[in-house]
Amino acid sequence: MGRSLVLLLAVATTTALGGCTGPSPRAGTATVTPTTDATTAYDLAYAATSPQQVLDLYLPAPAANPAPLVIWVHGGGWRTGDKSSIASPYDPSAPPAAAKCTDIVEVQKPDVAAMNAKGYAVAAINYRLTQDPVAAVQDAKAAVRFLRANAAQNHLDPDRFAGWGDSAGGYTVIMLGVTGNERTEFDDAALGNPGVPATVQAVVDWFGPTDASNMPGKLGAADSPYTYIKAGRTLPPFMIAHGDADCIVPVQASRHLHKALTDAGSVATLTVLPGANHEDPAFMRTQLTPTVAFLDHTLGR
Repeated sequence: MGRSLVLLLAVATTTALGGCTGPSPRAGTATVTPTTDATTAYDLAYAATSPQQVLDLYLPAPAANPAPLVIWVHGGGWRTGDKSSIASPYDPSAPPAAAKCTDIVEVQKPDVAAMNAKGYAVAAINYRLTQDPVAAVQDAKAAVRFLRANAAQNHLDPDRFAGWGDSAGGYTVIMLGVTGNERTEFDDAALGNPGVPATVQAVVDWFGPTDASNMPGKLGAADSPYTYIKAGRTLPPFMIAHGDADCIVPVQASRHLHKALTDAGSVATLTVLPGANHEDPAFMRTQLTPTVAFLDHTLGR
């Protein structure tokens, strides 16, 4: 079958998703047939309230043990961006030149081919682009539940999920990490699989905002990560990276998050990139290798 795949659907829906062939998957049901190669499933519907609630699942070649999963959430100010950018070419030997801080020209992302080669599965998610950070986190938690509900069928290890995001996506994965199984406004049963945990076991946050001054809308205490970071709570390990020349999300956002996590007894590291701005190519040049090492260590590779 090569890189092609078949989606076995328990119930077909009538919602058409761009890029899919055949019937679209119902939220909570998606099985990929095993092949001898890495395979990709495009536009899997993880919920059914918006056409933007879809994900792409990049599976490694089959192995004896279920694969750990990295769930990537793109940035874009909650108004732009797409999961497909994860597949754009990246040549570390010839990175693009850094632009002005306000020129968002580079998408920071995992190297899918390298992650698959190491045995990781990668899911790239879309979410509602309504400039509503709460809706974005609700969608991400629904995606995590969907992926965990289908873990056995897709040979994924439900106990080794990591969230990785940049900028707006960084906020989303932070909230995935700090809310865990705690029921909050970020948990919408209407999005499917309400009884399935939405936890992640590791968080990679690249220059994500952590307070309302850097986010759209009227956000209150319930939307702040600091509401959920408390001594005695078990949170996943965090790896945080930020540039000290970032004029979109000040580096203090990550410094504050790192301090709050470590003061509460959680495991967290912070790397500050001197001279790096928002979405700076320096993240791709310098942070991919240590990020994979963090995931290897945290998820037990």
